[in-house]
Amino acid sequence: MNVHRLVSLGTLLVVTTSAGLAQQLPAHSPLRILIVSDEVNPHGLPPEDLTQPGEISAALLALPNLQLQGDDPILEIATDSLETATALLGLPSGDPGAYDVLVYFAHRIPNGGDGGVRQEAFVTAVDDFLETGGGVVSFHHGIYRTAGKESMQDLLGGEATGAVPWNTVDGQNVIAVAPDHFVTRYGIDYPTTLTYEDPGLGIPLADYPSFNNTPDERYPNLGLLPAAGEVLPLFASDYDVTPHLLGYVERRAQWTGVVVMYQPGEYQPHSLEPGNNFQILLNSILYAATDGGLLFADGFESGDTASW
Repeated sequence: MNVHRLVSLGTLLVVTTSAGLAQQLPAHSPLRILIVSDEVNPHGLPPEDLTQPGEISAALLALPNLQLQGDDPILEIATDSLETATALLGLPSGDPGAYDVLVYFAHRIPNGGDGGVRQEAFVTAVDDFLETGGGVVSFHHGIYRTAGKESMQDLLGGEATGAVPWNTVDGQNVIAVAPDHFVTRYGIDYPTTLTYEDPGLGIPLADYPSFNNTPDERYPNLGLLPAAGEVLPLFASDYDVTPHLLGYVERRAQWTGVVVMYQPGEYQPHSLEPGNNFQILLNSILYAATDGGLLFADGFESGDTASW
């Protein structure tokens, strides 16, 4: 039995995990993964359908081929205990307790009168973490802007605002607009191709690999921010006959690490059970943890050799 601790205000949550999930991973050095998470359920989904705090870490711990090291190699911290994550991100890279990658699954800032101050300290720590080679994965509602998250969205390079429709009929297509990148290609099954373009993001008209998520929560108003660094779009969608950004990699000159953003993640059976979306999350973690360009032990390059 794997035991995982979710740190919250005075609460210890124990999560037991079942047999390992069947996902592909290249050979890689042992990792340490820090997760910050909270819950939001605008569509009233039952617990078995909603991706909730504790479930990301449980799914990762269940993987027999994910190499981990040290005490608490996967640690999930509640948003209301954000100062714990801030302290851990501040550890030097050679410290045994330091983490390689942060998965940001937080919809809001900490509750309480000092929540804004704690949030800003965390954002500073994340920026420093990226400068010294740490990686960040913004997963699902991590990219959504709520009051007090503005500086974090600037750091992530993008934000979603407004309504987030729940679509059970067509869901949304996930189109790999950088099909040669490690995050978009490793271990992912694309049953179809779709013609797509987004001149505003520099995505040329072409036929791209795609798969469909139904049901899925759509973020129609998701875009890049002026503060963003160099951005490579990875995934997009085409509902309502308009282009929609679903995922990207962000780099900045002062960073050694990278940010990877992926939006689909509301529906737990898609996001954390065997399949394409969980594979994309795993690929994003590995890519971010290796500074977005190192070679894995089996020689499979983590980036697109034609660009990055």
